[in-house]
Parts: sequence; C-alpha cells; structure tokens
Amino acid sequence: MPAGFAAPGVLFAGNSSAPDRAFYRLVFSKLDRAQYTRYVEVGVGSFAAALVAANAGIPPASMETSDVTLYTGIVGTYVAGGDLASVGMTLDGEPVEIPGAPPHEQAAHLLFVHWLARMQAKPEVDYWTNLVTDMTEREDEHKRCLAESLRSIGERLPGAKFTPKCMWDHIAEAENDPHAIIIAAPPTYKAGFEKFFDTGGRVDWSEPSYAVFDPEVDMQRLADHMRDKAALLMFLQEERSGIAAHETPVFAHPLGDVSRAFVISNRPEEIFKLTGGPKVALGMSRSYSPTSLPIISPDYQVTDQSRIELIPVKGGECDYYRDLWMHRLAAAPGSYNMLVAIDGQAAGVIGYGAETMTRPYPGATKYTSHLLIRFAFGAPHHELRLTRLATMLALRRDTAKLVFTGASEILLAASKGLVTVEYTRHPEAKGLRGLMSLESRAKHPDGWKLSYAAGWTADDLPTTLSTFLTKEKAWRASRSKAKQK
Repeated sequence: MPAGFAAPGVLFAGNSSAPDRAFYRLVFSKLDRAQYTRYVEVGVGSFAAALVAANAGIPPASMETSDVTLYTGIVGTYVAGGDLASVGMTLDGEPVEIPGAPPHEQAAHLLFVHWLARMQAKPEVDYWTNLVTDMTEREDEHKRCLAESLRSIGERLPGAKFTPKCMWDHIAEAENDPHAIIIAAPPTYKAGFEKFFDTGGRVDWSEPSYAVFDPEVDMQRLADHMRDKAALLMFLQEERSGIAAHETPVFAHPLGDVSRAFVISNRPEEIFKLTGGPKVALGMSRSYSPTSLPIISPDYQVTDQSRIELIPVKGGECDYYRDLWMHRLAAAPGSYNMLVAIDGQAAGVIGYGAETMTRPYPGATKYTSHLLIRFAFGAPHHELRLTRLATMLALRRDTAKLVFTGASEILLAASKGLVTVEYTRHPEAKGLRGLMSLESRAKHPDGWKLSYAAGWTADDLPTTLSTFLTKEKAWRASRSKAKQK
C-alpha cells in the first residue's frame, strides 16, 4: 500500500494506532463466535482492523466492509475478488486501462495512477516535484511494492466482502442484527479524506453517494444512535479527556498532554466481560498533539501586511505538524522547537539542535561553531513555498533567541550560524538555493549527503516576510516564462 507521505492513516483514527489494534485484538479473540457471526466494518480504510480480526480468529468470510474513497474502493474490490473495471476509474476523462495481469497487479496499477495524480496535483514546490520525479523514475519498483502488499492482504482476508457505501447506510443495514459487531473508523477531520485524496479533478470513479462525516458532531451522533441497538458497536474517537462520546469509554491511551484516543462502545459492560474492565495503555502513547491554532489554508493570501509570529512549542506539538506536513517521512526531532504562525494560523515549524557544538563527531571541526537546523518545514500552499519562509526565519538570530534560553543562551552567543544536512537523490537541495551555501557533497546509498551552512541574519520579521514575498513573485514569474518557451 502507499506508505509514508502517501499513507491515508494520517487521517483515520482506526488506521493509525498500535494500542488501539492491540485492544481490538483482545476483544476479537474473546468474542463469542456463536453469538457474533457477522463482522461489519465501516470506513474500512486500509483494512487494518479487519486484518486484526482475522488474526484473532474471526473468519474473513463473515466480514462485510465498506468505504467511500477510491483508494479503498480499489483495495476492497481486489480483496473481495470483484471486477476492477466496476470501479469505473477515469483519468482526465478517459477510462484507465486495466493491464492484462494478475488481479493484485491490476489493482496496483490503478493505485499507482491515482497516487501519481494526487502527487502531481500538489503545489509546484521542490518537495512535491522531487517525489513525482521519484515515482516516475521508479514506477515499476513502486508498482511491485504495491502489488506485493495487495497480494498479502488478499491472502489474509479470503472471502471478505466489500461495497462502496456510505457508513451511515451500512450501519443502518446491520444495527438491528444481534449477531453483528460493527467496527467504525470515522475520519478525524471533516472532509479530510476528500482533501487528502484530491487530484485536482483529474481522477473520477463510480463514487457512491455519502454524507460528509463531521467529527465535531457526528462522533456523538453515532454513539447516541447506537445506544439501544441490537448490534454491538466499537469505534475510535480522538478527543480531550472528559468529553468522550460515551460516558464510559472501554479503552483509552494518551495522544499528548490533554488529547486522548478512545474506543467507544454502545455496551461497555459487555466489552468489560471480555477484557476484565476498562483498559488504558500508558506506555504506548503517541506523544504529539496540535496547538489551538488553525492550520493555514493552501489558498490563503499572504501579503506584506500579514502578521508573523514565532511561538516556542513543546516537541510533541511541533512533531504533530511536522509529521502531518511531511506525511510521516522520518526526521529527527528538534531539541528546540518553534511554530511559525501567519495571521494567527499555523504555517510552519522549526527545530534546532545543538549537537554540532556540544557533541561534535570525532574529527569534526568546521561546524563546531554552528548550531543545527534539524528541520524547517512549511504547510502546503498553492502559491508560496512556505518551507523557504520557515528556513529564512530560522536563520535569524532573534528567532533562535526565543528557544535558546537559560543555560543554552551561551551556545547561541558562541555560534556563528547554522548548519544542516540533507539526504537527497539529487546532488543539490534546490529548496536551500540562495539561503544556505553547499559546503560538502558525499555519495550516500540513497543518493547524496549534502551539508549546508549559513551565518545568522539580522533582518526583522516584516523585512524577512517582504523579502520572501518579493523572491516568490520573481520565482513564479520565471517558472511561468520557462513554461511558455
């Protein structure tokens, strides 16, 4: 399946957590097979919970699954042994040709076409264009990985059924059946799946009609609706402590200082008979959570009059945005972390480190007077390369002063600037061009290891923003001119 930056688990609570799956496994393994003969999963996503159920002994042939995304429509149709032509997938108005190949390779081809179209619809910035280049250059390899993952899922879920269907419609079909257990993995963002799978209108398919799930109201709606139904329900909810959709959650684990992941059931006492009581996983928590600021919209108009704020944040808060905007590409956490806000909206993150000065590598001398940029990353935007703005802000000594406080002030005072390391498939990191100087280049198993350095800048925030906007305007004009040739 698409992994890393393309994995849909960033949007769906039911696809993202090992503690939740461990709890489900406990319930499924002790479930009365004579009573519960019908397994219904709505919003099945990447089939994570269904695979847990199968491993716990629930027969795949008893499984009914559904979802409303093309991604899951392709996977589900393959798993259920259906005709992939029934998905009705088109690209730029033309039907996507299905190759004469085994079903798992056919499904892999459709997934790849969809995946590539999604990446090509992203803003024209180096991060996304480099990913598109990698996908096109290594298309066969990516398809092989997709096909192997699909084949494995299909072999583990023989006989499972799938139908593209609105979760509310599917629940209505099973809610009065005392032999049914319903598992739901609702989206954690309103219309988040629509935005995540957006191809700019290039891809279409035989999409079912559905109601957009709004977690602000529909989590409670689901819990209330199922309270007196005959079917047994379990679903995941991410929320602050004390305001879960049911007064008696059956499972919880922390996501950060105040946020929690809950498993909600319409019959907690029945679940407790299987688990021995409510369960809490403290040692398996995800340690990140957002701040209270909204995330900047990709089409938000940033001007010279916009207000830039630099807000020191906890590592978990910084990691939340970094993982969201980097789509789970691995990166070392920062020791000194900051959120970039534009007009009160989260627009970037910066993570500094001091290891270059406090624990330099043996023999390292050149950069022992420089602090480290672990990352400077911006939110996705249709027109602006906000990652460059985050980097420009990181290069200000006054920015670093906000987080290098107390005993660490002496490190900042002794430093001459910043250094960073990029691992890329290309001999230059274009995103740093004009901001930092390439100091060294070395071959790496995945391409190149590039070291960049720069001195501190003294520009104030309005000047930095104005300089950024001016350069972005010139950059867009040059790209437009190049396309016309």
